Amino acid sequence: MNKIERLETEKQRLEEQNRINRRALVTLERKLAKFEEIREQRDWLLDEMTKKISDLSRFQSELFKSERFSAIGEMSARLAHDMRNPLAIIKNTVEIAKIKHAPRIPVELQNLLATIDAASSRLVFQLDQVLNFVRISPLHCDEYSLRKILKSAIGKIVVPDDVKLHVPDKDVLVYCDAEKIEAVFTNLIMNSIQAMDNSGDVVIRFIQTSGTVCIEVEDSGPGIPDGLLEKIFEPLFTTKSRGTGLGLPTVKSIIQQHEGTINVTSNPTTFSILLPK
Repeated sequence: MNKIERLETEKQRLEEQNRINRRALVTLERKLAKFEEIREQRDWLLDEMTKKISDLSRFQSELFKSERFSAIGEMSARLAHDMRNPLAIIKNTVEIAKIKHAPRIPVELQNLLATIDAASSRLVFQLDQVLNFVRISPLHCDEYSLRKILKSAIGKIVVPDDVKLHVPDKDVLVYCDAEKIEAVFTNLIMNSIQAMDNSGDVVIRFIQTSGTVCIEVEDSGPGIPDGLLEKIFEPLFTTKSRGTGLGLPTVKSIIQQHEGTINVTSNPTTFSILLPK
């Protein structure tokens, strides 16, 4: 075999080897792509597993909290119910004493009786908040005037002289439990009055659409710090020295019973409730 033939043979061998190498490279690239796909699937599965574990941990925590609150709720309801009767007796006894013996009661004793009456009224209010929170009674709904419910709620609140309430001129009819929505208005207005330190403006708005009613309660107080906005609907959370921490959670529970939503924004502090008509 001459030199040219040897070179030609070597060239063919190299070309064949090159084809083999290219096929091997293509196979390797396919395997690498498949490996990358498997790696991405592995990462996705790890992320999903992490999320599921986190969800399970949160669910267990919420279940434990729910069971604990259920036990506390039952005990609180029993205590609150048992305490209301002696408090009612105290209030009635004070009232009877004032009516029967008013001319003969010294001023100092009258002041003491007024203090007892005010303290017992405060306790009754706090017990009512506890009972309203722990007792989820069924709704008794009908079509009601929202403005009429609001006026009834305002009539049961002691509004300080330096607080001005701005009530909507236009009325809205809503299918709801009037007693529970009245409790919502009472809690939100009292919350606004306390937040403003008994001085300022509370603006109440009704915004009506074809299928929903939006209720807004806005006050001119200092606002809610950002760190507290997410906590104010949590049971037992309060920034007031004499608060129960159950007023706003009760409001949220009532709104949820009506298949509505409630949220709050700050500066100015505005509670927005969305109810189906």
